[in-house]
Amino acid sequence: MDPTTDTARIELNSMAFLIVRSVAAAFLVGVYLLAGNEIAPGTERFAFVAGMGLWTLYTIGIGVARVAIPDLDFEKLMHFTLPFDCLALGALVYSTANWHDPFFVWVMLESMLYATVFRRARAWIYSAFLVIAFLVGHLAASMNELSVIHLLFTSMKMAAVLTIGWFVGLMIERQSYRADEAEERVDDAAELNEKLERSVSELRAIAEITEIIHSTLDFETVGPIVLETLQKVIDIPAACIFVIDKSKGQTLFSASKGLRADISRTYGQIDYVSGDLGVSDEHFACLELLDHNQMIVVFCAEGEAIETLGTDDRIVLQAVAAELVVAVENSRLYKLTRRLAITDELTDLYNYRYLQQRLDDEIGRVARYGKQLSFLMIDVDDFKSVNDTYGHLVGDGVLTDLGRVLKATVREVDVVARYGGEEFSVLLPETDASGAFIVAEKIREAVSLNRFPDAEGERSIHVTVSLGVANMPLHADDKESLLRQADDALYQSKATGKDRVRAPRIRLSRLDISSEGEAKS
Repeated sequence: MDPTTDTARIELNSMAFLIVRSVAAAFLVGVYLLAGNEIAPGTERFAFVAGMGLWTLYTIGIGVARVAIPDLDFEKLMHFTLPFDCLALGALVYSTANWHDPFFVWVMLESMLYATVFRRARAWIYSAFLVIAFLVGHLAASMNELSVIHLLFTSMKMAAVLTIGWFVGLMIERQSYRADEAEERVDDAAELNEKLERSVSELRAIAEITEIIHSTLDFETVGPIVLETLQKVIDIPAACIFVIDKSKGQTLFSASKGLRADISRTYGQIDYVSGDLGVSDEHFACLELLDHNQMIVVFCAEGEAIETLGTDDRIVLQAVAAELVVAVENSRLYKLTRRLAITDELTDLYNYRYLQQRLDDEIGRVARYGKQLSFLMIDVDDFKSVNDTYGHLVGDGVLTDLGRVLKATVREVDVVARYGGEEFSVLLPETDASGAFIVAEKIREAVSLNRFPDAEGERSIHVTVSLGVANMPLHADDKESLLRQADDALYQSKATGKDRVRAPRIRLSRLDISSEGEAKS
């Protein structure tokens, strides 16, 4: 609280002040009406009437001003009142000096009033004016009877007025100081409580985000939920967050909330090259939250919002960034583990386990929707001679390159797998027998035309493959019969000269059904 502008420290106002003055004016008028004849005629009576009239008239003036100005400032009112009160009290003291100073108490009470309203230093000045008015009136009335003892007692009275005014002012000031301290403590407690509530909200948000992030190993879909939770504790209406692989300059994870689609796409492709985030938008700014090993976490929002982020907000963002980094690492390990579980290590094709799973799925679709499914069984011709001639390392290279040729020859929806050893298989969803035969022939031709690397890396090795084709429901009704028919067809390819494609004989039941259908038609 500013000492120069400290106003009323007790609950007083201009209306209460007017009522007190009105009571005092009525008292003066009553005294004059009841005992005015006992006042000595002449100067004393004139002084009493003058003091009473001045007090009464100024009180009436205050009342008029109070009605005209309802929000009249109480402190200014008392400033203007003091000179008139000093004149009135001086005249009243002068007129009643022979009555043992009846207005001494009046002066003391008014001095206490000023001490309660104004600060101590100013209250002393106002009390001094009142004391001077009392002293002048008292000495003027007792001019002919002045003595040392009279001056001594009068000085004691004046000192008592000043002392009581000082003491009251001191007590009021201390009370005001304690009240200010108590108010500051309340404000501090409210501020601490607000900080505590915010900290609890931040901790709750971090815990909720951590639970969301780690609720799944494939967590790309939880990004908007993370940002929505962040916005509950950080006042940023639109933002995006990225986890970037520094070594590859590639975004591993991104999420946005509250952004237009075009902005989301632009910032969703953010790259990290040589430590530069590559952000040039004048309205947006990016903040690096965490730099961990080969990954950094970047938070982007409007420039003004980034600048207004407080220390607590940045701590929350860094905590979330740390959780995101751990989640990205876990997700990458999970994807790698899942990929290794279904991938052949040598050829990078699908393995036997995954092939069996996809066979079950596709056969189920055939049964439900009446689709067709074809299966190719592939074997490298005379692969033992390749190993014997060039060694097993070159043989492994031939198998790896063969896997590349197979994948390049078929569709993306087709499943190419290493069946075991030098045997491969291709699952062809929604492909009939004739279509499967065409694909098998393309594979045979592509392999025959390809040259595989030898120990020096020269492409000088020529190999061929034999293929067996089987179709469901033309050749088989279930998985076991489909695999058996394809294997039998492969055996026929081997037995009839290799480097060729064979299909199993169509079963008589199929021929009968087909012939019956043609007969009916």
